[in-house]
Amino acid sequence: LMAHYYVENEFFGIPLQKLFPFNIAKTWHLQLVIFWVATIWLATGIYVVPRVLGKEPKHQGKLVDILFIALLIVAGGSMLGEWGNILGWINEKWWLFGHFGWEYIELGKFWQILFIIGMILWMVILARGFIPAIKLGTDQHRNRLILLLFIGAIAIPLFYLASLFIMPNTHVTFADYWRWWIVHLWVEGIFEAFAVILIGFLMVDMKLTTIRSTIRALYFQIILLLGTGIVGMGHHYYWQGDHSIWLALGSSFSALEVVPLCLLIWEAYTHYRVYKFSKIEFPYKGTFIFLASTGLWNALGAGALGFLINAPAINYFEHGTQWTAAHAHGSMAGVYGMFSIAILLYVLRNITRSELWTRRTEKWISIACWLLNIGLAGMVLVTLLPVGYIQLKDALEHGYWHARLPEFYQQDTVFWLMWGRMPWDLIFTAGVIILFVITVRAFMYVKKVNNH
Repeated sequence: LMAHYYVENEFFGIPLQKLFPFNIAKTWHLQLVIFWVATIWLATGIYVVPRVLGKEPKHQGKLVDILFIALLIVAGGSMLGEWGNILGWINEKWWLFGHFGWEYIELGKFWQILFIIGMILWMVILARGFIPAIKLGTDQHRNRLILLLFIGAIAIPLFYLASLFIMPNTHVTFADYWRWWIVHLWVEGIFEAFAVILIGFLMVDMKLTTIRSTIRALYFQIILLLGTGIVGMGHHYYWQGDHSIWLALGSSFSALEVVPLCLLIWEAYTHYRVYKFSKIEFPYKGTFIFLASTGLWNALGAGALGFLINAPAINYFEHGTQWTAAHAHGSMAGVYGMFSIAILLYVLRNITRSELWTRRTEKWISIACWLLNIGLAGMVLVTLLPVGYIQLKDALEHGYWHARLPEFYQQDTVFWLMWGRMPWDLIFTAGVIILFVITVRAFMYVKKVNNH
């Protein structure tokens, strides 16, 4: 829908822009990504609780139901509020229930607070299993791994609290500073820290590595990740007029953020090869190929494309252009999207009967993975990067304002490059449909609950 708005401000001649303006389409697109990733990660954390404790804590199901309902209320309520605000139906208390106006913090303040309460409830759900498991555990290394996973979970709602420092009357300098805490430190840093720990846990659970070696690797990677993430956030301070030293430090350290996840994926691959050459049947092939995709896009989308645009001299002219979109899609869809699918398949593999996981199912998962990767690569490399280059050239020649005009997209080359997204989007969508069918089928093969 948004791609169509760039080239024709309609959807195949249907004037949907009157009902769904570009602003609401972009808001929902960003927000639903965060909600989708968060939902899968919350669910995986909940699934892991009885796996580490050995049993389900009492009344855990009721708390999970409350969390699920709360998540639906926050997602649905905030989306309706944003829509009503942009269409002019909500004018009073817009900042509470409508569109808050900042990218990645589109939720009204009321919905932000509910979201934080929901994540705190998630922490309680995890604590009811993780803390007793640590107390009862006799394996020191296993306890450390569980503790790291719990600390990573705590960090997710903790760092989102930065959103509360932004109010309607907050000066733009301070508001944008705290916004980058959400965009860079929460979405990129804390999400990735939790992902690294969770991947480490999955590698141990899938018997791809030992607990001891994983713990050692995780300590190094978390120090590197959080250290580079906090300092790396400095390359955004350009927009607050901060000291120029932050530009150099931020750009350099930000480039190192991708290293930990790449190292962990590479370690998983080396252990997977042992399985492959030993002819031992590996039950988590679907999870592994999406983990491998995560590593690939972490290096390309988050790393290479991120480093391409984060130097201040380039960023000044290209900020918010299609090069930024290339980095954003390569990072969010490529890293968090592929990783979310990996852990979705991991959980489904464990909660469903073995009859579902035939060679045919594994083959379709592999096809879906290829379709998603090819579709995403086509969109990023064949459309967004070339259009971003033309846009950057336009900004350098005529000024940033000129490159951001709607007329820019009506140039013949840009117009047809944008239309050229269609085959890649269709390929990507085909992969989504296959995964959707497999997930729906999984519900018919769910194992019976064992209360003992």
